[in-house]
Amino acid sequence: MKTLVVIAHPDVTDSTTQQFFLESSQTLDDVKNHYIETDKINIQEQQELLKAYDRIIFQFPMYWYSAPYQLKKWIDEVFDDSLMKGALKGKELGLVISLGVSEKNFAAGQSEKFTLSELFRPFEALAGKCGMIYLPILSVSLFAYLEEPEKKALLVKYQQYLTKENKSSFENEEEWFVNRLETYLKEEDSNNQMVISSILEGVKENRENLNELRMFVEEMRESNG
Repeated sequence: MKTLVVIAHPDVTDSTTQQFFLESSQTLDDVKNHYIETDKINIQEQQELLKAYDRIIFQFPMYWYSAPYQLKKWIDEVFDDSLMKGALKGKELGLVISLGVSEKNFAAGQSEKFTLSELFRPFEALAGKCGMIYLPILSVSLFAYLEEPEKKALLVKYQQYLTKENKSSFENEEEWFVNRLETYLKEEDSNNQMVISSILEGVKENRENLNELRMFVEEMRESNG
């Protein structure tokens, strides 16, 4: 699966959140970061780029309950009938949104009154119009205040959002971790390789035990009619 991350931010280099995302995606195969330039949009070039990828992610900070001007202008110019009549059908569309306030505020009865899903419903409508699969929103609130363990957890969550199949099963989650560990095993130095190999073997052993348990349960169900 190939993923295109369309980034809309007024100053990416000065954003600690965007730099974190960039570093987190550097080791991912088949992931391309694409920075929007609104002053010179080559519509055909942008359309061909979208067609070449399976999963398209719009990544941006929330500005007054919406996306920044750059992304809205880019969508207005790039998305036309040619994209809405089959060119993007079956592809996936997701949003990675950074927030300057706590996500807890976005709920019924809370200070912001609406959920993020409600506020960004136009993107879901856009996905539907193009025949795309709309993914759950990945939001990151108050990045500057995250502790190191929280940032590590976010790194995994972000990498999964870009590369993991859109399935919620335990097997799919496990398979993703195995693939990432095998990739790290090829890239890391000898000291880290020993640690990664140990973790990888543990995951695979747990998988075998789980499969055996499932087979046993299925046999029990069949024997009990």
